[in-house]
Amino acid sequence: MQKQELQRAISSRFYQSLADSGVEITAIPQNQMQAIVNALADGVIEAVDLLDEDDETDIAAAAAAPIPSGDEETLIWTGKPYLSIGIRYELTTQRLRVVRGLLGRSLEEVELVRIRDTSVTQHMGERMLNVGDIEIESNDPSHPSFKLHNVKEANEVRELIRKAVMEERSRRGFAYREEM
Repeated sequence: MQKQELQRAISSRFYQSLADSGVEITAIPQNQMQAIVNALADGVIEAVDLLDEDDETDIAAAAAAPIPSGDEETLIWTGKPYLSIGIRYELTTQRLRVVRGLLGRSLEEVELVRIRDTSVTQHMGERMLNVGDIEIESNDPSHPSFKLHNVKEANEVRELIRKAVMEERSRRGFAYREEM
């Protein structure tokens, strides 16, 4: 959900809650009331965004650090789509996860050894914001192809994924073989 859509949804719910409560606010002019509601919606969006920011991993630090090669699964990178709430991406030494939901949670994951290919696409506007979509092609029957949308520094994150895939294949003794 984009920021404007989220702001409209919050504003709509605020007005609906106000109408349901039976409280009439006639002392405040309509344009000032709209400004108050917009400020409230912006505050809610920023508060939720701050909650998600704590989970972000510094991409430069993650790229510079060696990928752990032990049997224990460790977190390499975590991020979220630009201007989005309720979705988090996690890259560990063994899996790539997509966690969705604010209150309820759903989890999609793919084992790194099943990933065949990654690619990045960026439109002009996304290049200006340094975000992009990372497309993942895998041998996973439940998720043969999926996208990580609006990832900050998408090229660096794709490279992190590639390095993690190569390290996990090496750790498990998988050899590269072209499918025919």
